[in-house]
Amino acid sequence: MLHVSLAIGQQAPAPQGASSAATSSAAPVDLEEGKRLFVQNCSPCHGVNGGGEEGPDLHTVAARMGAPDVQGIVRRGIPGTAMPGSYTMSEKQAANVAAYVLKLGSATDSEKVTGDPKSGEAIYNSSGCATCHMISGQGGSIGPELTRIGAMRGAANLKARLLDPGANLPKMQEGPFGNTWTQYLVFRAVEKNGSVIEGMRVGVEDSFTIVLKDATGKLHGLSKPDLRSLEKEPGKSLMPSFKDTLSAAQMDDLVAYLATLKGAQ
Repeated sequence: MLHVSLAIGQQAPAPQGASSAATSSAAPVDLEEGKRLFVQNCSPCHGVNGGGEEGPDLHTVAARMGAPDVQGIVRRGIPGTAMPGSYTMSEKQAANVAAYVLKLGSATDSEKVTGDPKSGEAIYNSSGCATCHMISGQGGSIGPELTRIGAMRGAANLKARLLDPGANLPKMQEGPFGNTWTQYLVFRAVEKNGSVIEGMRVGVEDSFTIVLKDATGKLHGLSKPDLRSLEKEPGKSLMPSFKDTLSAAQMDDLVAYLATLKGAQ
């Protein structure tokens, strides 16, 4: 499954204090400081060049939103998503980061897509991807929706997800204390009668219960005290790797197709 973690790629409501952000962003910006702060605070999720890792590709999203909105998100985050705020950063520093992000979007060395999208669409359909993934309301719901995946992930990140789908799973913050949990993490549960259930964790587990979704999409609500064992399976994914099933050219074509999926423009 192509893991999607919504952050700056998701439009956020106008934050309180947006007028002050707009005022400060109108002042002269320091791109060098913006780059330093971006690398320090943002690159672990969005990549050093803003092309997307756990977080979305920023190259086109930031330009569409504009500096004031990007600045507000840098300072205050997006509630309910994995995008945290940075209240230790001043409005001026956030304005510098926003300016640097916008510069990344206009850079000439942004990731290039070399494959054929039409051929990639055929590969997507013939490989059974729609069984698990949904595009514009069509497809399965086991894996993440891909309607806007091209706007949220760069080409290199898309390829990495296809080659090793269980690596670098996205994380989500939940609850009033911002607890972090890993999305699409696979568990192996063994019931006391010896039955084995393997699936992704759905929702946030607690001390007594966990819900797993198996490869068929069936949900299993489990009581931990009634299990013989419950183990995480790091690095594993219900999505198969395409490393040994697609040629290099086919992989480029599939990435090219996914890169075109940017939802309503």
